[in-house]
Amino acid sequence: MLPLLQVITRQQCSLCDDAYIAADLAQRNGLCQLEVVDVDKDSSLLEKYGHDVPVLLINGQEYVRHFVEYPKLALALRAAQEDSHE
Repeated sequence: MLPLLQVITRQQCSLCDDAYIAADLAQRNGLCQLEVVDVDKDSSLLEKYGHDVPVLLINGQEYVRHFVEYPKLALALRAAQEDSHE
């Protein structure tokens, strides 16, 4: 099963836009299922992360905040997929 990659983001955030591009590429390359969540529409996430976005979660576990490097993300998603097969 493909890992779930959640991108906690907000409107008008250039780092969030960059994180989305990497996440979308990972989804298009068949590495994950993608869910984009607007932090400003979820009060619990807003309390937890505030302005500290973007945040990427892989299968519910925090992977990275702020800066996303696609090659590292792809490796982490492949590892998560392998872990789910064990």
